[in-house]
Amino acid sequence: MEHELRAYLKDKRTSFSKKLQAEKSKKIIETVESSEAYKDAKNIGTYHSVKGEANPADLIHKAQREKAEKVFYLPVLSSNKQQGLLFGQLTPITKFKINRFSIPEPIFKESDLVSGEQLDLVLVPLLGFDKNGNRLGMGGGFYDRCFAFKKDKPNKTILMGFAYDFQEIDELKPETWDVRLDLIATETQLIDLR
Repeated sequence: MEHELRAYLKDKRTSFSKKLQAEKSKKIIETVESSEAYKDAKNIGTYHSVKGEANPADLIHKAQREKAEKVFYLPVLSSNKQQGLLFGQLTPITKFKINRFSIPEPIFKESDLVSGEQLDLVLVPLLGFDKNGNRLGMGGGFYDRCFAFKKDKPNKTILMGFAYDFQEIDELKPETWDVRLDLIATETQLIDLR
């Protein structure tokens, strides 16, 4: 069942034209910008959009144009499998390589990376979500491992799903290791689950 759901959501996501993806992503960005979580955040994790994912890149460009007091970070696969992801600060000179999942990943020395716990807000990519904050990802568990600390520290690092409306599912059955989202931003709504 989950396999079929993932396939359906991937197909629907990639069926969007570049123009429609950009229009919908712009509306999601407006939802993010209107949230207190974004307004209050200084260190923000985001991601490089691939395969039709809702694209948060213009949020970074706008914040930089407006000289907002915000620092953006992109995920890097950690060499420590238990850690899942680390984050590197995005700058105008950040260079990228293609990682093993064909995702552009910033090139950093591991000593320059920060843990998810050091971020105020993280925009999280997803395939699907429900109104309980459960997230259907690509199945690798990288975000769940990175943010496992939230089970003990639920108020640390706000996780905001960055999603299209169509990605809402009636109900997802979480695994014990799944980490719930605190907020979900779509084209038409901000769902606050805190």
